[in-house]
Amino acid sequence: MMSTFQINDFIKTKENSGQHSSEEINFFVRNLNQFSQDEITKWLKAVKANDLDDSETTALTLSMANSGTVLSWEGLEPTIDKHSTGGIGDKVTLLFVPLVASYPDKRINIPKLSGRSLGITGGTIDKLESIPGFKTNLSIEEIKEQVKKIGLAISSASANLAPADKKLYAIRDVTDTVDSISLIASSVMSKKIAGGSKNIVLDVKFGSGAFMKTFEDAKKLARTMVTIGKNLNKNIKAIISDMNQPLGYAIGNTLEIKEVIEILSGKNVNDLNEVLIVLAKEAVALVEVDLVKAGLKPASTDLENNLKDLLSNGSALKKFNEFVKAQGGSLEEFNKLPKAKHIEILFSENEGYIHNIDAFTIGEVVHNLGAGRKTILDEVDHSVGIVLYKKYGDKVIKNEPLLEIHSKNKEDAQLFKNKLLKAIKLENDKPPKLKLIREIIK
Repeated sequence: MMSTFQINDFIKTKENSGQHSSEEINFFVRNLNQFSQDEITKWLKAVKANDLDDSETTALTLSMANSGTVLSWEGLEPTIDKHSTGGIGDKVTLLFVPLVASYPDKRINIPKLSGRSLGITGGTIDKLESIPGFKTNLSIEEIKEQVKKIGLAISSASANLAPADKKLYAIRDVTDTVDSISLIASSVMSKKIAGGSKNIVLDVKFGSGAFMKTFEDAKKLARTMVTIGKNLNKNIKAIISDMNQPLGYAIGNTLEIKEVIEILSGKNVNDLNEVLIVLAKEAVALVEVDLVKAGLKPASTDLENNLKDLLSNGSALKKFNEFVKAQGGSLEEFNKLPKAKHIEILFSENEGYIHNIDAFTIGEVVHNLGAGRKTILDEVDHSVGIVLYKKYGDKVIKNEPLLEIHSKNKEDAQLFKNKLLKAIKLENDKPPKLKLIREIIK
């Protein structure tokens, strides 16, 4: 049948809001290199205009996953994967992995493949590389061996993980077709499927510092990804969380690792801890489903407090230390790292309660200070970033410190002071409590 595949007919089907068969989508993905960029672009634009249904999105996801290596963690079950759609100050993966891996009674294994910074959002791999000696390019065998020993590993994804997705994304990136929910969902899920874990938790963010700007779009994306996962026999859940404000107080690679260590040492950072505990709780509950099916009793009836105990009693910190050491990193050397060459405090010009700290602006400034890349060849400066003194809902008086700018020089700090001041909105009345977790999609 597929010997009669005609790319122009395939494009017209979607331009006319028609439905593709799984066979047609498979053929298209397997033979991407035979089609011109113009032909692929026409199809992507047709998808953006007319969307894919659940069966088409699932077929596209599976085809892209199967375009490269599909990992298997046989012998390491239960495994779980966690993905965030990206945000400012989002260091949750670095907290989630050691916390869930330290869960008692049974070991939940986490072979995690992560990425670098994308746009203004920071990348887990860049953050880890601020730790001296830390190795992020593990082979699959090294990941398996490490997970067998300590229950977790975080490595950069190989080039052969869903390579068809990389090709399509490169074209989407320059053709105004990135913001199609069907294409976003299949892109994310193709890497999760190729990643091989049976259990998946997703943190789908919305707001100024997220890719999805509205709750409605984030919910649609979350539902689409959960449907794909279920169609492909995964245990999957998604939380929808607010990313209008930065998460935590630290934004920037080294600064965020320091905050991770503080939280694992028992410090409570309200917004970060809230997202972390909800995600970890949903992750452990996912794994429990299979255990109950197998006739075993759940490990705990109080997951939330058990997880909080693992943070407060040092278990999660111990697991993080094991993880860093296993991958060649030295926290002792990390603690000796010099601070940024210039640190400047920004003071409030007015008084009131903080009603908003615009996450997009904060992320943009930190990116421009050097914490991210403008081209793939750029070097990341791990030392730069911002440390907030105040958060949403806090009272501020005039001339009170608002934040620290960590920069390469005084000129960079001066350049962004006015922009940062404008990003912090003060009003006279105390705002309502921020609702971070808006919905859980199962």
